[in-house]
Amino acid sequence: MNKEIISTLTEQTKNVVAPVQELNRLVVENAEKLVALQIASVESYCALGFSNVKALLEVHDAEAFQAYIAKQSELAKSVSERLTGDAKAVAELGSDFTEEVKKLGEESVKAVTEKAA
Repeated sequence: MNKEIISTLTEQTKNVVAPVQELNRLVVENAEKLVALQIASVESYCALGFSNVKALLEVHDAEAFQAYIAKQSELAKSVSERLTGDAKAVAELGSDFTEEVKKLGEESVKAVTEKAA
């Protein structure tokens, strides 16, 4: 009798804890992806910035300065494109996470409903 009660409680606990564990896994996985994206972005922006400063350090006359200024629009375009890409990647990451959490919730409700019936 006691073994049956303990077995039942253990099974019910597993059923309750499993969705929470899955949600925690999704949160950690999503956080890892977001941090990796941020690190890649920072590296890219730093590389662009340092490259631009190095180019400025090479300016020694009016002609080189004009060439440097002309490249600034290209730099601005590159940064703008990178920002747009980063924003899209973050939005996609959030959308994917939302879908996975929604799916997990639906599966959990379905499992509870089936067991109650």
